[in-house]
Amino acid sequence: MDYGRFVARGEPDWRVLEDLLKRVEGKGLGSLDHDGLDELAARHRRVIGDFAWARSHFPGSAAERRLRPLAFAGHRLLAELPEPVLPRVIRFFREGFPAAFREALPLVGLSLAVFLGGCLMGYIAVGLDRDAARLIFDEATLETLRRGEIWTDSFESVAGLGMATGIFLNNIRVGILCWAGGVVGGLFTVLALVQNGMMVGAMLSICQQYELTDRLFAFTAAHGPLELFLIVVCGAAGFSLARGLLMDQNIPRAEAIAQGARRSWDLAGGTLPWFVLLGLIEGNLSPQMSIATGLKAVVGFSVMGLFLLYGLGARR
Repeated sequence: MDYGRFVARGEPDWRVLEDLLKRVEGKGLGSLDHDGLDELAARHRRVIGDFAWARSHFPGSAAERRLRPLAFAGHRLLAELPEPVLPRVIRFFREGFPAAFREALPLVGLSLAVFLGGCLMGYIAVGLDRDAARLIFDEATLETLRRGEIWTDSFESVAGLGMATGIFLNNIRVGILCWAGGVVGGLFTVLALVQNGMMVGAMLSICQQYELTDRLFAFTAAHGPLELFLIVVCGAAGFSLARGLLMDQNIPRAEAIAQGARRSWDLAGGTLPWFVLLGLIEGNLSPQMSIATGLKAVVGFSVMGLFLLYGLGARR
């Protein structure tokens, strides 16, 4: 088709769309009835096709310059408006995260196995050689334990919102490291899980040797169960990201990576409010040694149960 025939064929549609857009610009989209809206959509579709043709066959022509603003103006009017942020956030926490958690249960199991393996390594290493604790804890912490004290004893005097904020920000940082480690095929995720697991195992072993496990449990009972499990969930998010990078899923590689990134973010992002909640518990309730350990344990396992009920039980 030559340029003259192209312009002559498309001119009626272009003129109608120009008139409709001027009307909407002056009086608003509400000035069009149903038939007018149908006409606007139909003419816009034709203009989009003509614009694409003009760009490829008559670049720089007057027709291309005329069609460009028509195409984009119509698109702005007819494109679906993005959903407001708050409803999207609510729907994510109501539906998105629970669905991602249920889908990722095999990866959660893998992450838990890696973490527990690290715990066992740390526990056995410090159990066989107390000096191995120096690889994980600084000398001041170890000296405190030798005196029959535990480092958490000083937390009661500084408990409050400031301490809670520092705690949940640090825990979120740990979770992000476990998740982001999936970018390198999950290697850093494994390292982060093993490192955190070894720290927990070594802590339990050294406190057991100094007969301080009761003090350790008195501090960790209210927040520890879910806090450790959230780190495991973030590790599963890292493995989900790595799976999109490494595994052949019979779809284009770019699409597999994009899907893995979305799923991993859904899994990691859903832990954020729970980290905040646990930071508030750890910064306010956990340091209060006057509260019975059994009562703290009830709080800790109740919060853990609530998370599992939410993750496993919520449905679309």
